This record gives sequence, C-alpha cells and structure tokens, in this order.
Amino acid sequence: MKFGKRMRSLASKDWEHDYVDYKQLKKQIRQLQDELPPQQANEAELVDAQTTFHDVLLREMVKINAAHARIQEHIEFFELMVLRSAVGNRWVLSPAKARSFLLDVIEISQKVDAFRRFVVLNSLAIVKITKKFDKAMGTSLKATVLEDLKQQSFYDGECLDRISAETIALTDRIMLCVLPDGNFRIDKCSVSCPICLSTEVKTSITLACAHTFCWSCLSKAAEHRFNSCPLCRRAQSIDPRYYEIDGLMKRFKRAYSFVEEGLDRAPLASSPMRQILAEAFELVNSYLADIETQYASITPPASVCDDADSCTTEDNNQENNETQKPAVENDGEEQERASATIVALERGAPVEILYGGLWYPGMIMQCNADATYSVLWWVKDNSQRFGQRVAPEQLREPRFEDSDARSSYVLYDFAAGAWRTATEWAMEPFRRLRTLSQSDRSSSSHSV
Repeated sequence: MKFGKRMRSLASKDWEHDYVDYKQLKKQIRQLQDELPPQQANEAELVDAQTTFHDVLLREMVKINAAHARIQEHIEFFELMVLRSAVGNRWVLSPAKARSFLLDVIEISQKVDAFRRFVVLNSLAIVKITKKFDKAMGTSLKATVLEDLKQQSFYDGECLDRISAETIALTDRIMLCVLPDGNFRIDKCSVSCPICLSTEVKTSITLACAHTFCWSCLSKAAEHRFNSCPLCRRAQSIDPRYYEIDGLMKRFKRAYSFVEEGLDRAPLASSPMRQILAEAFELVNSYLADIETQYASITPPASVCDDADSCTTEDNNQENNETQKPAVENDGEEQERASATIVALERGAPVEILYGGLWYPGMIMQCNADATYSVLWWVKDNSQRFGQRVAPEQLREPRFEDSDARSSYVLYDFAAGAWRTATEWAMEPFRRLRTLSQSDRSSSSHSV
C-alpha cells in the first residue's frame, strides 16, 4: 500500500485535517518535474525549486506544531486533570463511580496512543516526501529538512512521555480502587529488547508473532533486508513503520493480565467489580483488535518482503504497483554459472551454494583438510542448512545481477565480517595456549 493511503487509513478522524497533506505535496512534486525536468533545468532553477518546496514543508511543520499543542492541551488539562481531580483522595468507590472512572481513563489511554500515532505518521510523511522530492529533482534537501524536523515541538518526545506517565499513574490509581482486597502485584511491565538488551524500551514494537523489540533495532534490521522475526524466524515484514508502537492499551493488557485471567476465579469471581473489569477488558481488546486489523491491511505479506524496496522504500515501481518476477535461466546458462567456482575460500566468507538445482546464499564455517568446506546456507523459507563436506565445485562467489540477489546478500556479507571478527576474538586465547604448548614441547625436546 502506498504511504499516502496508509497514512489516511491510520489517521484519527478527530484530527484528520491536521495531518501533512501528503497527496497535495506529491502533486506539487509532479508539477515541478513537468516545469523543470532535472536533465534540462540549470542549477539556479533547481535551487529555486528546492527553496520553494522547503518553504512549503516548513508551513506544514508549523501546522503540525499548532495541532500538536492543541491536542496536548486538551488531553493534559481538559481530560487528565479533570479525571484526576474527580478521583481525588478516594480509595473506596461505588460501582457506578468505579465504572465511570475506569472507562474514562481507558478512553484517555486510547487518545494518548492515537496522539503518538499522529506524531509518528506526520514525522514519517515529512521525511518520505522530502526523499521523493530529492529523487525527482536530483537535489539534496533531506539533510536540511531533517535538521528542521529535530527543532519542531511536535518531534520532541518529552511531552508524550510525560502524558503517558501521568496516564499510567492515574490508571494504576483507579485500578487499585476497583480491585478487591488481596495480594495483588501490578507488573511494572518494563519491556526489554532481545537485540540491544535494553531493559527500558519506550518505543517498543510487537510483531505479528508476539515478539517485542525496540523501534531502533527493527529499523536497522529492516534496512539490512531482514524479512523475518529475529527470534522465531517467522516470515513477515519487520519494518516498524508497518506496526503500531506499543502504547498504553497494550501496557494495560500486560500489567493487568492476571486480572483478565482471574475474572472467573476467587476473589474476582464474587466481587461486585467483576462486571466492570470484564467490560473494561472487552473495550481494550476491541480497540487492540481494530488497530491490529488496520495495520494488517497495510502490512505487506512475507512474499512481498523478499523485495527489499517494498519494505524499506517507496519507489516508482511500487507506486505503479509493479511486481517483480524471478528470472528463469535455461540449463546452458546455469551450467555456465556453475562452472565459475571459487578457487580459494576463507572461513566466514559469503558464498553461494548449489543445492537442489538452485543457488542459495551461505557462509563458509570451516575449511577442511581434504579441500572441502563446511557451509551454512539459507533457503527460501529462511530456514538453514548445513553441509560438512561441500566440494568447491558446488560453491561460487555471490552474484548481484539483479536487485533481488543484491538485497539477499547485503546482510550476509555484513554478518560474515562480524562473524569473522567475533571468531578471531573467541579463538585468540586458544591460539596462545597452543603456541605456549608447542614452545614448551620444543624446549623439552632440546633439553633431552
């Protein structure tokens, strides 16, 4: 799905006129292209076009800043503060008050999540439309716009973090009034990323396989053309732009999972608040299901993610909905390519291996004494294969005749270098011990 349609499908209806006018900006780029073809325009004309488009983007940022300040004020002062004052110092609530307060704070949590989505979508829109302009006009406006973006008030995450923290504190306060007396422990729900090992991830992303990572790690993995979960290897898009940032609603589900699971057990089963809690979880689950459905409709399937551009860029081929088909080679070409094997290989080198009549990306794990190699390689479903005695005739250097092949090997080449470095570090102590052992044996033989 094109970014413009994706943005419109995810935009909040309450603020639909406050988003970047992505469609109009695309029309302006096409108009500039028609008026000033990059091949014919001189440098002065391109500078003028760049300045004009930059001014348009600055006006869009001013509009977003104004909307951001208005939404922030409404949530923070007209909803959070009012509800906090209504709760006051109470610790015992009537069922009617408990229901009202709990449903109100869940509604505020929904708005805070939508507010975060508003910021993310507008920030992405500014960056993506600038890349489109640079690509169409042959300019380099992106660096300037990124610096401008960092100075905008809506781009500063401190405001959202503060509102989120206040909403979480108020939610926990109300839940303590609603829950019956008992030894309840509220999970702090600190999310950790298994890639960078950060224990307090603020912008976490949960993939369709239910594994959670931080935005930064998933973004880097998507840039390196990964198209499966780093943990379970399930084929899917891992571009964080296709997923909702884990917000307050998911935090509520995680923190109070013990409540949802124990609604039919004592002491909740007999509590007058049980129906209120059940209604609250039904509301939360309905909201999360709707959001998941929206993102599922815009997330490319795993088969499309094999094309790196479809997951990380939005080029003209994607705009025209063109599909790429793998080239089919005849037997003569295949035999000719198979004959171009590698003469010498070293451990950790990226290679292609002929397996089942097809070439697959792999890496040399060990150089054997009998002139064969131990090779680890990946097949289409992202599963791995390992061969202990692979003949040199079955191997060749990676080929990059097409974009598909190139995107498949960029990550393997990068990983191979890291693997070689790590192996050298790990094996160095053993090499020293072996060297010392050999020197001891040589000295003892001389003494004899």
